[in-house]
Amino acid sequence: MSTKEIPIYIINLDRSPDRLCYMSEQLSKTEVPFERIVAVDGSQLEVEALQYYQRQSKRSWSHYTTLSAGEIGCALSWHSAWQIISEHRSKACIVLEDDIKIQGNFKSTINTLFKNLDENIVIDLSGKKGVIEKARKNIDGITLIRYQTPPLGNLGAIYGKLAAQVFLNKMQNFKAPVDTLQQMLWQHNVQTWSLEIGCLSHQDCDVGGSTITTQKKKILPKVKKELGRPLWRAWIIIKNLLSN
Repeated sequence: MSTKEIPIYIINLDRSPDRLCYMSEQLSKTEVPFERIVAVDGSQLEVEALQYYQRQSKRSWSHYTTLSAGEIGCALSWHSAWQIISEHRSKACIVLEDDIKIQGNFKSTINTLFKNLDENIVIDLSGKKGVIEKARKNIDGITLIRYQTPPLGNLGAIYGKLAAQVFLNKMQNFKAPVDTLQQMLWQHNVQTWSLEIGCLSHQDCDVGGSTITTQKKKILPKVKKELGRPLWRAWIIIKNLLSN
């Protein structure tokens, strides 16, 4: 499969055309075509719908705080991406956020990985490290690592078709941010592998900062959130350890 045949999607808000241009310029330099997934803008959701989604996280033991409108929109956008992948004729697709920097090894890396597709797994392309290395494998000179708890964040990944179907069936909820749900292996049992040497990185400073955070938080809720964050992350790591 040539690079031009690899299905690549970029999640992008209608109110962020500058980010789409940023991504288009990068990918055009590597002669890699892509399609756009129109992201769901959480700030534009009906009040009743937003409250319905937020109640799930408020009453959940899976996260330490109620999800923001931006986090809800992000989750809905990823649900759309998984739906597209699950219906695609290819065995796997690449989905990217619109605030990443494409590295020089991007094209060669995805070319190699798409010669050895596995419909059942996810391959994180960022090179971020997870917690506790479980396994390694080499695909034509590219090292992949599987962690007990995968790295946090959805910058960009290769999603196998069957893996996307599992996510659709088991993770269409709003009990935690979508990247946190993906870390909860006991919920879905989808293997996530990570590149030892990533081919993309986070770069939101070049495109105006995060689009998820839409308003400033009051001091007390912010302090509670920062104190709760490490405890919940530790809980996810322990839960993954106990489930394997």
